[in-house]
Amino acid sequence: MVGTAAPATERLRVNQVVSEDTQQVVVRGKITVPDPKPDVQKILSTDKSARIKKVELVPDKAIVEGTLTLQIVYVAFEPSQSVHHMHQQLSFTAFVELPGARPGMDVTARVTVEDVSITRSPDDPRQFDVTAILSVFVKVTEMQDVDVVTTCPSGATCEMDTIKVANVVGSGTRQVIVSEEFNVPDEKPPVEKILEVDATAEITDKKIIKNKVIIDGTVTIQVLYVAAEPDQPVHQLHRTFRFSDFVEVTGAKPDMDVRVDVKVESADVDILDGDRLRADVVLMLTAFVTEPRQVNVITKITGVQATMTRLKIDHVVGEDSTQVVLRDTFETPDPKPDVEKIIDVTVQEVKVTETKIINDKVIVRGFVDVHLVYVAKKPDQAVHALERRLNFRTFVEIKGAREGMDVDVRPVVEFVSADAGGPNVTLEVVLKVAVKVTESLQRDVVVSIAPAPPVICPPGETIDYVVQPGDTFWKIAQRFGTTVEAIKTANPTKDPHNLQPGDVIKVPCPPAKG
Repeated sequence: MVGTAAPATERLRVNQVVSEDTQQVVVRGKITVPDPKPDVQKILSTDKSARIKKVELVPDKAIVEGTLTLQIVYVAFEPSQSVHHMHQQLSFTAFVELPGARPGMDVTARVTVEDVSITRSPDDPRQFDVTAILSVFVKVTEMQDVDVVTTCPSGATCEMDTIKVANVVGSGTRQVIVSEEFNVPDEKPPVEKILEVDATAEITDKKIIKNKVIIDGTVTIQVLYVAAEPDQPVHQLHRTFRFSDFVEVTGAKPDMDVRVDVKVESADVDILDGDRLRADVVLMLTAFVTEPRQVNVITKITGVQATMTRLKIDHVVGEDSTQVVLRDTFETPDPKPDVEKIIDVTVQEVKVTETKIINDKVIVRGFVDVHLVYVAKKPDQAVHALERRLNFRTFVEIKGAREGMDVDVRPVVEFVSADAGGPNVTLEVVLKVAVKVTESLQRDVVVSIAPAPPVICPPGETIDYVVQPGDTFWKIAQRFGTTVEAIKTANPTKDPHNLQPGDVIKVPCPPAKG
């Protein structure tokens, strides 16, 4: 491409990737069958998941702390061979080398469970040795303003490319205190002394209104405590509760994209009495609002002096959405009474549990939890409630999507209804699943053009001149103080009426004035 007279520029505000890497982590530990669960004869299935609790940046490195959760279904070692379930957690720490990373930079991380092995301990039939292999990915970014040249300048020849970037509109943070009073579960003994409190938080939904991001999430606390019993055994309980809040981001609009990070800063649990507790959890919410922007950039340039910089950003490969209709007909579960009339139906949670990219397609799995309030089909017409989980599986076609790219999935419930007929309840949920696929992109792009040095025509010599847009032999002759005939004579093969920008012609310089 041959340049135009004045190059145009455009300012981008992007999250420039400072460093990123993946580290494999081997997690080893022991799990014990909890009392009063029976001994294990055979493990039927193991659901495994991992969650990152904390990422700390130190110079050139990230320290990642998290938990591996195992949900184990097994056949009991007893005559009836009943099936039981147990829930276990193991902590892990990973160190990921990230050259250039510094405290205070923006960091994102994800963890994938690649393999888990569970074998019975030779010393204790109720104890098992666990070996798990995790893959921990960490990316460190820093927000930067970059002015890129979007048109080829006069006198230059350029190679152009079109990139689609997530342009940062703004970000904001907010500290939130989430508090809740709750009872110790009936199956647990009263609390005498709290030994340890652990808390995790998760964002379940986010929505942009003008200049503001509305955030919904859950906080899960795990409490290790001494029981108020004669032998003072140690017990554990957990509790999950919801929160809603907002973060102000100037310039945010409903059609933009948003990423929300949540960090647990502190968690305390106080004993109100032996059977009742109060939790206070301090969260830090950070919202990053972006909008997709497509921009032309110069990746190679000749003919002029230019300054280039390396962009290392998330390039949007593609984005699209699909609609999913979920229907479920079921009988009222025991011991709930049959439904006479449905009063209210609400969605409690929408969660994506798995995403997978195959060529040009993203597979999405998840569930929708629905809460029903209804009048019972009984003489007293008491009001009852029940919950139902609807699983979904769908796909969205994204041209260019490949395994290993990053996927952002946003499920939104557009419609929910429930009808009762006899003992059956029919639920219908309409779900919109929006998918965006990105990949790390590196491009050397032009950010500025040096002013062209003045062309000097030494008296009596002939110079090479690069034709600019709008040039004619007459204009060139006027510029250098020579004649049209002299230029024609020096360029016998050039057509004066068909000069092209970028052509090189000979210009005879006039003799020195004596």
